[in-house]
Amino acid sequence: MNELIVYTLKSAFVLSLLYLPYTLMLRRERFFRLNRMTLVGILVTALLIPICRYKVSVPVEESNSTIVQTQELVYRTETIIVGTEDSAHWDVWEWLTLIYAIGMGCMLCLRIYQLTQIRSVMRQGCLWQEKEDDGITIYCHAGNEAPFSWMRDIVVNQHDYETNSREILLHERAHIQCHHSFDILLLTLAEVLQWWNPMVYRLGNSLRNVHEYEADDYVLRQGVSLNSYQQLLARKALAGTAYVFANNFNRNHVVRRIEMMKRPDSSPWRRSKVLYIVPLLAFSLVISATPVIEPLLFLDGEEISRERMNQLTKDSIDHIDVLTSPSATEIYGERAKGGAVIISSKSYKDATADVAERHSDDNEVFLIAEEMPEFVGGKKALKKYMQQHLNYPPEISEYGLQGRFDVSFIVEMDGSITNVVAKLINQTGEGPDAVIRTSKHEGKTEPNAENIGQIMQVWKSATEQAVAQMPRWKPARQQGRTVRAQVTIPLYYRLN
Repeated sequence: MNELIVYTLKSAFVLSLLYLPYTLMLRRERFFRLNRMTLVGILVTALLIPICRYKVSVPVEESNSTIVQTQELVYRTETIIVGTEDSAHWDVWEWLTLIYAIGMGCMLCLRIYQLTQIRSVMRQGCLWQEKEDDGITIYCHAGNEAPFSWMRDIVVNQHDYETNSREILLHERAHIQCHHSFDILLLTLAEVLQWWNPMVYRLGNSLRNVHEYEADDYVLRQGVSLNSYQQLLARKALAGTAYVFANNFNRNHVVRRIEMMKRPDSSPWRRSKVLYIVPLLAFSLVISATPVIEPLLFLDGEEISRERMNQLTKDSIDHIDVLTSPSATEIYGERAKGGAVIISSKSYKDATADVAERHSDDNEVFLIAEEMPEFVGGKKALKKYMQQHLNYPPEISEYGLQGRFDVSFIVEMDGSITNVVAKLINQTGEGPDAVIRTSKHEGKTEPNAENIGQIMQVWKSATEQAVAQMPRWKPARQQGRTVRAQVTIPLYYRLN
């Protein structure tokens, strides 16, 4: 759900950025088809750009060995601390998520109800119906039902059909021929996702107005008198209630429609104003799309491709040393401040035998993938899950031990977790970065040499078991296919 909210925020930003200039430049122009395409294009762009990805090539410092970025190799996550945080309370982000989900659900239910209402109105009180040669069905109603159309259906009351059928049917046929109903469905999707954004409703009003302008223009081009048509609009403006989904003949803002009919045709050169969307589209793509870091890989000073790198790492990686820079401090602390790692050339299988074996290309485990595995719900959900399900073993708490594990595992192609290996970091117990140290809490017993090995094994087993029971992850992807990938996360045990 967190990813959906981020997507919605980006989508709302793109929609607002592209729509506001339209209101200043094109709204009053008589380029009805162009204006409609522009508004629909804004909707499509706002829905698609946030899910677009673009590659960013990032060079790293050259060395005599192969260099790869750390964040492509190790799963980056917030520090997960076990035993210190109360995970039962809800934070502001979770409340916002709940409010957003409720609003989206209410808007979806409302729109579904309005859509079903249209279908029921077409058939209730219908005197007769007729399907014409072009596939359009006309429903004739008694009473004073306002004319409207939806998809390939037209609803008209008997009085209008007998007196003004030509003008009304031409108008509604224009809506059907221009496929305006599909525009409304697209708009509805945006309204459900951005129910809180006032700009999406303003764009919806603009789009519906353009629909009416386009249909009015079609009627007048068929030889209908301007004065008689305007009088008909004025008479029908007070009739009935407009349906949200339907294309209503007596849509509100009739005064604007009449004014637009009287305006002279816009100069063709003014069409060029639509080009405002080009730089804004590029800007919104950079701001809202998701960058995928594509590191530049070097071997002995020469750049090599990712495919060549994967081939080399398949059989020839011996060990991984983390260099120093602030970008890796989040994962490894002061001893590992590396924006890059050096991979030397010996035996990969010896270094990773405790994590995975590579039997074939189908079973290859990627250390680096275009899309690394992700816990469903994101890093925050992973942190919360581990705090709720990973508890201090009683044997460890008895001795007042605190420490850190780096837990490596493989996310399979179906998202399941296998080959879990927990490693204690800095086991000497000396210095500020010591992983295992005796708490100074009163009443705690210091472990001795005889039972320390057993204690460490219990701790390691409990950690591996909790990680192995995690729900399925979103698997990694490489060149459009799902692959296996190795993930490493840091876990800190701290006593209150």
